[in-house]
Amino acid sequence: MNKAGKVESFYFPTKDGMLKLHVYGFNPVGSWGEVYTTLNEQTVCVKGFHRQKTIMRSVKMMLDTNINKKQG
Repeated sequence: MNKAGKVESFYFPTKDGMLKLHVYGFNPVGSWGEVYTTLNEQTVCVKGFHRQKTIMRSVKMMLDTNINKKQG
């Protein structure tokens, strides 16, 4: 997989493990990008145009998935 453009990685320790964010694209501002969120071998990919909203949506989807997994 070859991605052109800006790439950023963020790592956040949580009580459930290490939350990893890999952000591709969004350069120039307003262009298409992807956010991959990983927590304990589980990955969520979200695509969008607005960097901050896409990151927040990706983290929210990961946390919702993790909560549903614990309940079920």
